Amino acid sequence: MRKLAVLLLGLTALTASGADLPAINSPATTESHPGKFIWGDLFTSDPAAARDFYTGLFGWSAAVIERPTLLGIRHYIVLSAGNRPIAGIVKREASSGDEIHGRWVGFISVPDVGQALAAVTAGGGKALSGPKGRPARGTQAIFSDPDGATLGLIHSSSGDPGDYLPDIGDWTWAELFARDPAAAGAFYRAVAGYDVVPDARDGRPNSFVLTSGGYSRAALNPLPDRPKARPVWLLFVRVASVKDASAKAVGLGGRVLVAPSDTPSKYWRAIIADPTGAPLGLVELGDAAQGRESP
Repeated sequence: MRKLAVLLLGLTALTASGADLPAINSPATTESHPGKFIWGDLFTSDPAAARDFYTGLFGWSAAVIERPTLLGIRHYIVLSAGNRPIAGIVKREASSGDEIHGRWVGFISVPDVGQALAAVTAGGGKALSGPKGRPARGTQAIFSDPDGATLGLIHSSSGDPGDYLPDIGDWTWAELFARDPAAAGAFYRAVAGYDVVPDARDGRPNSFVLTSGGYSRAALNPLPDRPKARPVWLLFVRVASVKDASAKAVGLGGRVLVAPSDTPSKYWRAIIADPTGAPLGLVELGDAAQGRESP
């Protein structure tokens, strides 16, 4: 509960600032891809360290939005891949005894944020913030599912990014580690309209893939059998080489949580943590990988 409180404190600080968040697309498009992950916010105790880490690792650029409030100047760091804003960094205070002082929250596109939040609460989840509208950005909210995993909703006023094979440095995949993947699938089907299909890769039992518009968007996997394991969403970024990116992450002050395999694969994967402990996945797509397949 304490960890949830400090996450909400960081989110409230951003909301209170009235910050003019950047549009998802500029120029605007008319594309709409419900269920697609189109944004990520990093809530961290050290925004400067996180900014330096991700700009160094992915080549993202960073810009700061500042707004005066009754509580002082609030800062929101916008990270961009090329000319396209892709993520934000929000200050959150570290709590006593919290080993992880940073956490990514992914945002999925939905046609109606209010309607999606109603489905969240009807399914046993909890609205944490919003819906909040901003002219350039659109409407967004954050919720927790019945297991406590946190995810964002967004209806972009400038349209969604196109459905294409992600470029290097783009969001490309997400995975939810859940206590009951089948129950999680039913919940997210109601919230975002996903189709939920069994994950046929490597004969994985009790694992599912969330699809929409003919594209695989995310996987639902059983929670690892570890004492401190808890339900959580993990976002993935496409890189040119997971081995090179993993080594670079360590050099920038991060850690490798799951090292890439030495076995050749269509999808090379690794999981890292930034200097504030926020986990993030890396994916390297082989030549045969197509945008409609899942890593």
